[in-house]
Amino acid sequence: MSKIPHLMRCAAAMAAALVLNACGNQEPEMAWQHVDWDEAGIEMRFPCPPQFARTPVDFGLDIGSVPVHMMGCDAVDSTFAMSYWVLDDAKLADDALAFWQVAALAKFDAVDGSEAKSGAAFVPHGAMELPRSIQATVEGEGRAGWTVTTHGVWFAREEQDGRARIYHAVVYAPKAYHQTAQTFFQSITLK
Repeated sequence: MSKIPHLMRCAAAMAAALVLNACGNQEPEMAWQHVDWDEAGIEMRFPCPPQFARTPVDFGLDIGSVPVHMMGCDAVDSTFAMSYWVLDDAKLADDALAFWQVAALAKFDAVDGSEAKSGAAFVPHGAMELPRSIQATVEGEGRAGWTVTTHGVWFAREEQDGRARIYHAVVYAPKAYHQTAQTFFQSITLK
């Protein structure tokens, strides 16, 4: 029996593995679309049609649970989400951002990209200039035991009545997709 067909199958398998590996180093292409979220006073682009939800969350600020409004969707192998809640006293906005960041990042390690350093300022036009208005990229183990990379930004906007909207946008991915996350975050516009 000839060994040539066996060698050809092995060569084809190795070539396919190399192609898949090369593709795996690239970020996925997304079909970005405009989303106008009037309730949140925000416009941005999502790579998929988002769904909306609301859930009570206690951030540990001694104010009890607050309703957190969310929109999000899954595209390719990642989840994209934007959420906000209203804080009664805008003077506490920086503390609120800090509590939310601790809740989201406590169990992860920073995975910085050349254009996306964890802890770098993230202040969209119209947002409050706060020390905790930042972006971060971290990696760790998700709920299902898989490695997950979290790209996130936190910022706040003071409302005319002295309250503040506290915002968080996030991308959950199987690895660091810095360019995709920056496209998502840089599309955020406060109305």
